[in-house]
Amino acid sequence: QTLTHTLETKQIGGLYLAGQICGTTGYEEAAAQGIVAGANAGRAAAAASCGLAMPKPFVVGRDEGYIGVLIDDLVTRGTSEPYRMFTSRAEYRITLRADNADLRLTRKGMEFGLVQDDERIAAVETREYIIDERI
Repeated sequence: QTLTHTLETKQIGGLYLAGQICGTTGYEEAAAQGIVAGANAGRAAAAASCGLAMPKPFVVGRDEGYIGVLIDDLVTRGTSEPYRMFTSRAEYRITLRADNADLRLTRKGMEFGLVQDDERIAAVETREYIIDERI
């Protein structure tokens, strides 16, 4: 429990961790943590190099994605054995589906400057339009 939800260590500011060192096992868990830690480290480094204030942290909530569940469990509960992400750990698992991941996470990525591909943004906007029209 020495990490923040950005995967930055509490003891050493600017040091972001991911993977086995955080207490997890599995390629998917490590890769997902790497995305969050890398996004936060990159944004912090870019701000520091320009003399800007620390940017708003990129954090995925438990209700936004399984990586949010994983990181929240590591930060708030810790682990005494290698952690694996099981869908049963997520209280919002009914809404955390593969078929809506783009709608849940692309906008968040855009907000933090992580998604800039015009084609991907247009596809999400089109999908949102179609859903709005059906409702």
